[in-house]
Amino acid sequence: MRFAILEDSRSQALLLKTMVEELGHEGTVFASALEFRRGLEGQPFDLLLMDWILPDGSGDELLGWVRERFGWSIPVIFVTARVAEGDVASMLRLGADDYVCKPIRYVELSARIEALIRRRALSGSGARDTASLVAGNVALDPAARSALVDGRPVALTGKEFDLALLLLRNLGTLFNRQTLLEKVWEVDAEIDTRTVDTHVSRLRRKLGLEPANGWLLTTVYGHGYRLERCAS
Repeated sequence: MRFAILEDSRSQALLLKTMVEELGHEGTVFASALEFRRGLEGQPFDLLLMDWILPDGSGDELLGWVRERFGWSIPVIFVTARVAEGDVASMLRLGADDYVCKPIRYVELSARIEALIRRRALSGSGARDTASLVAGNVALDPAARSALVDGRPVALTGKEFDLALLLLRNLGTLFNRQTLLEKVWEVDAEIDTRTVDTHVSRLRRKLGLEPANGWLLTTVYGHGYRLERCAS
């Protein structure tokens, strides 16, 4: 696999490139947001390792550009010193797949990269994960990452799609917020659980998960969320 590494510190970039190559992948280093943009426009990459603080931009702006320009198929891991609760929540809301704190811990980052690659491979080739799911008036196609409501396409972000897929595959199951963070965002740290609330609210609106449409998306106080079918 080809990794794009965005890191303005020469020593940190060398460490990341060495680690990526020891995992059997190819790493290309970019020292600025401008170089990174040009690099991604000029050649394909399979995974992005990005710093948050850059000499000519910020990680949130650049991640927004990546998602707008290339969609949600490219996994993104932030490697950053910004680990405050609000910063981490912002990374995940904007579409990051994972994050690792600086100073870089080689074993942890390697494990997170391998886990992300494994999850992507399973979602792209596993029979269970690629099978289309139809529930009521909602249809999800994991292979195409597309959603239909009453036969009409609905645009979902990557995490919104993953959350919808989890809830629809487990109708009637009560998920607490921390479990949803672990299963959808693959984060086991205690971060701002309002990330989950925001995505559930968007799903309710985008998919029309209301009793009038045969859905009951319940907020269970102190616990989390449950999606059920109900009489419309």
